[in-house]
Amino acid sequence: MADRGMKKWLPFSSLIEQGKYLSKMMYEKYKIDKPIILEDKEKEINDILKEYDFTNPLSLTIYFDGYIYKIIDKIHFIDKNKKLVYFTNFYIPISNILSIDDMIFTSIN
Repeated sequence: MADRGMKKWLPFSSLIEQGKYLSKMMYEKYKIDKPIILEDKEKEINDILKEYDFTNPLSLTIYFDGYIYKIIDKIHFIDKNKKLVYFTNFYIPISNILSIDDMIFTSIN
């Protein structure tokens, strides 16, 4: 009897795959092209990365896989040869950084 119950509902197992496909379709649908970075903004990003002391967190706007994200994190390493910026859990090409704001936290007494 238990086997019959499992076989009875077997056709509905395909809905799980359809859900994954629909989610992927929606993800792909809303992707955007990478914004163009002007030369002065590019120079500003370069200057901040050159002077960064690796102790203060930064607020970054990055482009990744068709989406724009805002993150606050510390940079752990900058690989100038490969042009990559390493963070705590991921890395991105320097060219994917759209803007950087220096985050200096002050305590309020």
